[in-house]
Amino acid sequence: MKAILTPYYQPELGLIILKPGTELLKKLSTGNRIIISQTEDEHSGTKSGIIQNAQPLLTNKYIDPFILHDAVVNKLKNLYSFDKWLNNRFNCQLKDGKYCYHEFVNEKIGNSAIHICWHHNKDLVIDDRIKTIANRNLKSFLIDCIIKELELGNNHQLSIQELAWWSVINNLYEYIPESMARLLHNRPIEQIQSVYKESDLIASDDRSGPRLINEINRAYQHLQKLEKTIKTITVDPESPESFMLRPKMKRWESTKYLQWVKTQPCVCCGQQSDDPHHIIGYGQGKMGGKAHDIFTIPLCRKHHNELHKNVEEWEQKHGSQILLLVQFLDRVFGMKVIQ
Repeated sequence: MKAILTPYYQPELGLIILKPGTELLKKLSTGNRIIISQTEDEHSGTKSGIIQNAQPLLTNKYIDPFILHDAVVNKLKNLYSFDKWLNNRFNCQLKDGKYCYHEFVNEKIGNSAIHICWHHNKDLVIDDRIKTIANRNLKSFLIDCIIKELELGNNHQLSIQELAWWSVINNLYEYIPESMARLLHNRPIEQIQSVYKESDLIASDDRSGPRLINEINRAYQHLQKLEKTIKTITVDPESPESFMLRPKMKRWESTKYLQWVKTQPCVCCGQQSDDPHHIIGYGQGKMGGKAHDIFTIPLCRKHHNELHKNVEEWEQKHGSQILLLVQFLDRVFGMKVIQ
């Protein structure tokens, strides 16, 4: 754990007072010794309190063409407030220990901004140092947003693989540059030289960027095949049986649907199911037969055997078969397995 605290020097008493706040006070009350060090430039202006673990991707320049792409920046800025993020995270980022005004402003610099007080803003000169702070602010904001999107927790350190997965989920993977694609394929970064020898030229082009896009597109096509509807229900309000006084009831069957049910997690334990269980004890099985194939829930072998051994005891422990069936059918129709 790392934290930033503002020291209040009391020369008359020879003391330095630190105000940790409620959350940090609990962590410091254990009596364990602590290490004190000066803040680095990257934490310039950061508010007092616990700071997040350093993000390894912040210093990775090879992801910049992707994460700082206008499409990525605009998407995340439409979901989250960059100004609010700056206000919650920083005091004056140009604080020099001399004087800062108590009111702040987010000074826009390109797509980014820096959080500074009115005193430092009035004589602000946009130099390389200011641009570096602004660039770091934007990149840190985007990484925090992606972590939030993936629901990974505030102190999570985002990996390049997780960043790529987010790009796939949001259909932004086409913006992944060659250098980032090489890192994803565990290949060395290609060093571009100003002059090449003829012997260094390679006829075949084995670039990671196009290869990565092709791999993702093939995965999409495979998923689309898996999502194909298993069964389509046709509605016939004028079926011949509907006009009969005592129609002969037929059982609805679908081997393909039962095979799919077996691939779903067990409704009891969430493990891989083994059997599509036809509900029993509710008057569905006629003359010793099974219920319609639509009235099935996925169960692992253990819970399937327990159910047939003692239905009443099983339902007291896991819930009504009817309720589990309704919940499972809600998933089935929601996934358009049957439509």
